[in-house]
Amino acid sequence: MPKIKAILDCINSESDGSGNRYWAFRYTDCETGKQVVGNISGGESNISAILRYMPGTNKDGFTDWDSVYYTRHEMKKREFRTLTADWPYAGCRPDDELAPFILKALAA
Repeated sequence: MPKIKAILDCINSESDGSGNRYWAFRYTDCETGKQVVGNISGGESNISAILRYMPGTNKDGFTDWDSVYYTRHEMKKREFRTLTADWPYAGCRPDDELAPFILKALAA
């Protein structure tokens, strides 16, 4: 069984009255225990694509998927707002905003 290197939690709110959902993530480096959180623009595909741009990806942009545990949690609107109220905005695009946001926070 492969060693889990990271956990990427995709978190979203249920739909509001206009059909909008709000999205955030929590990335945990299992080797150091360090967590990075952020609110994003976009949706689940923006969050799941983060993994394509993290270190360890091969030339085709695919990482060792068995080494990353990915989850998705939908929350009630109030629960989501309470959880993510003080989380920073991380951006939208996984390639030049979200993955660099995580890497910078992990390096700090």
